[in-house]
Amino acid sequence: MLESYVTPLLMSYVNKYIKNLKPSDLQLSLWGGDVVLSKLDLKLDVLEQELKLPFTFMSGHIHELRIHVPWTKLGSEPVVITINTMECILKLRDGAQDDHESGSSSTSRSVSDSSKAVAKPRRIQQAAPSDPDLPPGYVQSLIRRVVNNLNLVVNNLILKYVEDDIVLSVNITSAECYTVDDMWERAFMDITAPELVLRKVINFADCTVCLDKRNASGKIEFYQDPLLYKCSFRTRLHFTYDNINAKIPSVIKIQTMVESLKLSITDQQLPMFIRILQLVIALYYGEIGGHKDSEGDEGSSHVRETAGNVSGMDVDMESLGSDSDMQLSSPEDDDQGWVSWAWSFVPAIVGTAEEGEEGLYQQRETGGITNRPHHHAHKDPIVSIGFYCTKASIVFKLTETLSESSYYSPQKVKSREVLCLEQQGITIEVLMMGEPFFDCQIGIVGCWALCLKSIMGVRDFEENMNRSDEDAVFFSCGERLSSKGMTYLTHSLFDYRSPENNGVRAEFILDTATHKETYTEIAGMQRFGAFYMDYLYTMENSSGKGSQDFSVTGIEETVSPVKETSIKRLVVGPLDVKLHSSSVHRILKMVTCAMDHEYEPYSKPKSETIEESLGPPTPEEISSLEEFIPTRLTCLTLLNVSVTVFMAEFNLLQALMPVIMGHKSTPGPIYAPVFQPVRPLPSLQFKVERVNVEHSVPMYASELVSNVSSLNQPSDNLLHHCYAHLYLKVFGFQAGLTYQDSTGSILPLIPIIPSFSTAIYGKQIQMPAYWSKKSSVPTTECISELPHFTIQATRAQTLLLHTIFQSWTHSMTNGAPMTLSESLLNDVYKTPGVKSLGPSLTLEGSVQNLELKFCSRATVKCASGTLGAVKVCARTPGSGEGGKEKLVPLIQGPSDTKDLHMSLWLNEIRKPESLLAPDLLAFSVLVPQQGDSYRTSGAVLLVSIQGIAINMDPVFCTWLLYQPHKGSSRQQNPGAASKVKRREDEVSVGSTPLAKQTSNQASDYASSPVKTKTVTESRPLSIAMKVMPDTTAPASWTSSEERMKELIALAWDAVKRLTVQLELQSCCVFLPNDSLPSPSTIVSGDIPSTVRSWYHNQASMPATLVICLPQISVLSAGHKYMEPLQELPFEVSKPILEEGDAFPWTISLSQFSVYTLLGQQRSLSLLEPMGCTSTLAVTSHKPQSCSEGRHSFVVCLHVDLQPVHIKCSNPQVQLLYELLLSWSSTWARLQKHGILRQTSSVPEPPAGAAPSSPVRSSAGTALPDTSTCSPSADFGSPTEGDSVPAADNSPFSETVTLEQKTSSIGGTSGKVSLWMQWMLPKVTVKLFALEPTVKKTEICVIGELEDLSASVDVQDVYTKIKCKVGSFNIDHYRRSMEGGVRSSGICGGVVLSCTDKLNRRTVLVRPVTKQDSFSHFSGFFPSTAAKVLEGSHQQHGFLSITYTQAVTKNVRHKLTTRSERPSRGCATTASQRMTTDPLADSSPQFLREILLTAQPFDVVLSCPLLATVAGVFQATVPRRYRERGKSAGQPMRSHALTSRCLPLIYINSSVIRVFCPGAQDKQLTADPPVKQEDTLVLKMGSLSMAPQADNPLSRTVLRKDIYQRALNLGILRDPGSEVEDRQYQVDIQSVTIGTAQWEQLKPEKEGIRGGVSAENERNSQNPALEWNMASSIKRHQERRAILTPILTDFSVRVTAAPAIIFSKSSSPDTGQTEEVVVCGHSLEVNVTSSLDLYLSIGQVQLLQQLLRDNVVGVEGPKKSPEIHLTFFVLVSLTILCEQPVN
Repeated sequence: MLESYVTPLLMSYVNKYIKNLKPSDLQLSLWGGDVVLSKLDLKLDVLEQELKLPFTFMSGHIHELRIHVPWTKLGSEPVVITINTMECILKLRDGAQDDHESGSSSTSRSVSDSSKAVAKPRRIQQAAPSDPDLPPGYVQSLIRRVVNNLNLVVNNLILKYVEDDIVLSVNITSAECYTVDDMWERAFMDITAPELVLRKVINFADCTVCLDKRNASGKIEFYQDPLLYKCSFRTRLHFTYDNINAKIPSVIKIQTMVESLKLSITDQQLPMFIRILQLVIALYYGEIGGHKDSEGDEGSSHVRETAGNVSGMDVDMESLGSDSDMQLSSPEDDDQGWVSWAWSFVPAIVGTAEEGEEGLYQQRETGGITNRPHHHAHKDPIVSIGFYCTKASIVFKLTETLSESSYYSPQKVKSREVLCLEQQGITIEVLMMGEPFFDCQIGIVGCWALCLKSIMGVRDFEENMNRSDEDAVFFSCGERLSSKGMTYLTHSLFDYRSPENNGVRAEFILDTATHKETYTEIAGMQRFGAFYMDYLYTMENSSGKGSQDFSVTGIEETVSPVKETSIKRLVVGPLDVKLHSSSVHRILKMVTCAMDHEYEPYSKPKSETIEESLGPPTPEEISSLEEFIPTRLTCLTLLNVSVTVFMAEFNLLQALMPVIMGHKSTPGPIYAPVFQPVRPLPSLQFKVERVNVEHSVPMYASELVSNVSSLNQPSDNLLHHCYAHLYLKVFGFQAGLTYQDSTGSILPLIPIIPSFSTAIYGKQIQMPAYWSKKSSVPTTECISELPHFTIQATRAQTLLLHTIFQSWTHSMTNGAPMTLSESLLNDVYKTPGVKSLGPSLTLEGSVQNLELKFCSRATVKCASGTLGAVKVCARTPGSGEGGKEKLVPLIQGPSDTKDLHMSLWLNEIRKPESLLAPDLLAFSVLVPQQGDSYRTSGAVLLVSIQGIAINMDPVFCTWLLYQPHKGSSRQQNPGAASKVKRREDEVSVGSTPLAKQTSNQASDYASSPVKTKTVTESRPLSIAMKVMPDTTAPASWTSSEERMKELIALAWDAVKRLTVQLELQSCCVFLPNDSLPSPSTIVSGDIPSTVRSWYHNQASMPATLVICLPQISVLSAGHKYMEPLQELPFEVSKPILEEGDAFPWTISLSQFSVYTLLGQQRSLSLLEPMGCTSTLAVTSHKPQSCSEGRHSFVVCLHVDLQPVHIKCSNPQVQLLYELLLSWSSTWARLQKHGILRQTSSVPEPPAGAAPSSPVRSSAGTALPDTSTCSPSADFGSPTEGDSVPAADNSPFSETVTLEQKTSSIGGTSGKVSLWMQWMLPKVTVKLFALEPTVKKTEICVIGELEDLSASVDVQDVYTKIKCKVGSFNIDHYRRSMEGGVRSSGICGGVVLSCTDKLNRRTVLVRPVTKQDSFSHFSGFFPSTAAKVLEGSHQQHGFLSITYTQAVTKNVRHKLTTRSERPSRGCATTASQRMTTDPLADSSPQFLREILLTAQPFDVVLSCPLLATVAGVFQATVPRRYRERGKSAGQPMRSHALTSRCLPLIYINSSVIRVFCPGAQDKQLTADPPVKQEDTLVLKMGSLSMAPQADNPLSRTVLRKDIYQRALNLGILRDPGSEVEDRQYQVDIQSVTIGTAQWEQLKPEKEGIRGGVSAENERNSQNPALEWNMASSIKRHQERRAILTPILTDFSVRVTAAPAIIFSKSSSPDTGQTEEVVVCGHSLEVNVTSSLDLYLSIGQVQLLQQLLRDNVVGVEGPKKSPEIHLTFFVLVSLTILCEQPVN
């Protein structure tokens, strides 16, 4: 009887999945009570259709199937189904990766239809038999008891998954499912009335999972360690029913418990493991799989977009909503997401009754209702799924292959553990009720990561190292279960206190508000401690029960009234990460192993296609969107994070970093050091109290965006939801130094960055392709705020930080540990009991109110920002017991510097700094995107910077110059001296290829000044040396120049259409001679206020130099002023369209001044306030010749300066000298300590190759020619050409100056050329000095230059500076310091004059015999200099100077004109051959030339006055610098005056007169009628100089071989050649010395006090008046000065030949040169005309008086005997010379 009910039930299941079964056989066996079926094949297609996964079953077998039915005891014994050995092999379905893209809706539709067709007959068959003899209720209850107590046993389940080269195999030894009682013991149970509960247990024993790699033939070459070995777990199922006849349980609880889960992953398994994870994620997000319709894919795409939202979590229960999602997007969708798929198994687990299900299927087929479970007649059950793991560990291993196994068997691999991740108390709980409610919680009680064994040959954690367990842990989070208790099991079926284990029905929270109140972050952290995640998805139906219906055709669609929410909250508990060498190398090794694979991605990102066919949304749709837009919210909170970065104990990163950065790694030997732990180990620690991250995105981005983007004016609310939003808030971030002592404990933090908080907000548009037409919609926006940020450090701390940094960046080839200076550690950490240098100086800088905004649109990107204030101060601790600490302000901005350009502000009341002061910096930038619009308008830059006050206090030097004691350094390994030496050599060689390699220092770091002994062992060849070959040196120069060119081109691209508006307020720099602490010790004061309080209150204020830098304003052409801080995005009224239209820029500078503050409230001006306006223009053109299309640029700058007034006195000079000494000594000591050198690892340029022009020459970068011989060898070889006589340069040969030649070169080389023009109306220099003879009187010397103009022309091959001066006068006057009365100085106050202030008409009294004017042969020939300068210098004004510097190689051939010489060809090639290589070339790199012409000028010489003026510039060395200067004398090696160093000089001047007047006051006592001659006059007709001698000197040669070789090559006379015999010739023509009366020479009307008379002033200003008074002017001009001669018209010629020095390269490797002296200096003086000497007694007396006045006046009265002797000689001369002597 019963058989007719039970048999079909069993048959339907068995027959469905197993091939080739005869139902009759099965029935016969079943009736016997036991059935045994062997070697069964599974129906693979049915399995695939049932599972609906994108896998294909390659094979499926059951070895033996046993069914035991106790027919006689069906009511008390269970039916047992046993499967012995079931094996299945799966692979990914072919094309599954593309199915979801290819639109295979028809295939999947047919699959689902067939599955339903199979399902329906089964149900009809099941319900068919009905026997009238048995009461239906009894049969129902019996069948239910049978089903409820069914035992399923599977022995030896084998699953295998194959993909590419991956083989994943799973073997479960035994799995058993049976029914249990309330104590979870095996029992035969039924659902009874009060409890209505059914309990089941599933036990899995010995589960092993393996992951192996197979080769191309499918064979596994060697077996890896199993991922999971013999793991057992148990599952408890708990079903609660509403009543005895309920078909579906109301509550389902399925919970799995694992005591210990030990995963093991080898380096070869890691990429495969990641691949399997990617497969799971791709399946989960529906990115692969054939069971989906293509239309339904859109519905799940929203899930895919947020795949990255949960950091590190693979479990993301988002797509529960995908059922409703897909129905929103595609009504004709039949199949659903994975949750609904999982849901369909719930009835199978529970054993649902058939009628209800069948009715449901029929309804579903006719399309009566949608396939939503909550439209069932039954209420959705509450399903609770849980997974609990007490302890889990993941061990990462590195493998080595063992080769001794036989050929046929798989190879053995030996694995070594390096890293272990331990977790305790893992919980995963899922609670769902149908689709409206889904919640997932994940928690971890504790998590740790440990280092094991050794890594990369460094045996740092082997057993014999005796390292403590605390040392091994580098990541810890949460706490141990022993201290926390079993909180992770709370309310689970494994918790004896849970309601189900105490016979009580459990309560579930299925309401969003209550859920949020109950499961807060605090509650989650109390339960778990390390990690807690709560993901909640709810769906509310706003219109009650009736949901939207879809018709069968699915064309009509109603708007959904469903409200969906998705909130994910993640909390990470107290986290401690220690990054030391062991942990970092292990982590990076894992990363390199993970990257060692090449798998195709499962799904390619789909391109966004815009569906144009959709019409605009209806108003109803818009209003419903306005009402509610579903979003996904993710919140991440990190609590109490601490990250510690230790100094690297070993560093082998050069083997790992190239792989991670994506470069090909160069397999080289790695030499691991013998590991010794360094203690104490300094470290940098970062701490954060709390980090909050919030991220929200729209759930259905595609529908929302397509609707909103089609609106013309979407509302702000709709637009807001079209973005992904991200908020980041950081609270209590701080950083500091600490160290791990020998016990392993870490000391408290020494703060470097005190605690601060910051916030960042960003948003990004979703699906940008839809928005490309709407250029007004921002695609990205970002805002960041930093209210306050401070950094503070002593110099010792920065040195230690630098050491920690370098220990990581400088990879040692043998990885030896760093040497650490013990005194540095003591100074940083203040070790108790160790005497330190005393309290150290702390530098503290703070930034306030930093706000930055960024906005990007389709056409432009723009940014703006403000910086509130910047302050830097030095904190000097008090010395002694009760000493107060002092605050010295160093930088402060904003500061009100408007009035600081004059010293008047010191005496005015200064307003306190207002709290409402403007922001220090405000800027806005707008950059067009690279697109079509890029050609239409240019970028915009608006910047405004307020005033800044800077105090360059000596305290800063003290801070910089700190050095640790040269005590003992910590070197852990006593036998490591040779290693250290070796490593140091490698470092110096590797980083500076051109440096000397003979350094014996232990380390290049500033913190380890200890020297170790030099090890003289020979270096073994096996050491991996990182030496750059020498041939790369020129190439690196070339590449750096190429980089410079690229930079310039980039800069030009940025600037050519740039609208600039720059306002820079004055920056005031105070340079005190001694420290200026702030009066307040709590808050760093205002710098100007500090200076003023010292100025007024302290008698001994340190002398201070104040430099007030100018206010700067830059505006581009045609730009109107805008506020510098603009709301983003902003527009400019007149954008610049064409390239170069932004130029010229107008740059104006104003109020630049310098003054000094001295003690006793004295302030003296040094440079009066001045300014300038300048115009900057840039043009560029592409030369036709340049194939690369590189631009050449011309930069033009025109500057109009305001008059310059400079005042100077001795105290100011003394102050400047002391400041210069102080800062230069600081600089010298810094360089000596190597503090500046060590920071850069860039190789220093080799000596001689460093360019000194702004733009390096193109010729200098040519690669060396392989045929180049060294020049010295070249010179030593026998000659090829004819011998050239030395003196072939005739005085008439044509001379070409460098200036003329460079003018013809022009800027054709396609680089940057610069042209500047400076106009300066007047320069006044006033020197003040005390008059030594008269008390309380000072002398003022005034120098005035008028009409200065200068032009600078910089090309890449030459630089040319031309300067012209209109007039130059020097006067002086006296001033009494009490009355302030000015009186003219001696000699009418004239010192130098280029005007006719002194009488020009001097008449020489000559004897009759000497009247012929052709007595001088030299008069016929003007000098070379005069001829040369006539052509190149048009005379304007008083003085004209041209300085030219050219690259020798470019002008050598242009400057030589001896083309007719026969051996010239060979000379040219030789000189070219010698100048190819820039390093070995011995010719000077640059040729310099000076051209100078001057108009007539007069000089009045007064030695006392000169001595007084010189006294202004005398400065005494302060005492603290005196001793330091004494050092052993060094021989001078540099040869300053050589033909290589001296420029080519051409000078030509007109008449020069020098007057030496006698003392003026003695004239007054003599009788008026007797006028004596009282002035000595020296008059030179002209002075000229040229670098070629008409009659060259013959040289005394020291190195004849070199000289002769140069002579044969004909390069002795070539300017700039390797061996140049340059000779300078100076001609002084028509020199006359005589005496005259000062009365006749002195300036007119000099009697009027105050210098120039008012009448004269008026005349010069009134032309009409001057014409009227012409007669009186003529009368004045008749005044003549009679000159009595001493020496008349004679000429002098001086020929000077500087030494010739040949520099040859001594060692080509280092680029050092050796200087060889070829010839010494030579000098010859000739008087080229006859000498006539006339002398009278009056003249002798005058000479004696002048000598006495000038020499005695200067040197004091001790010289009287010598003066008497001189007087006697002069008198005897006079007597002898009564007659003129020839």
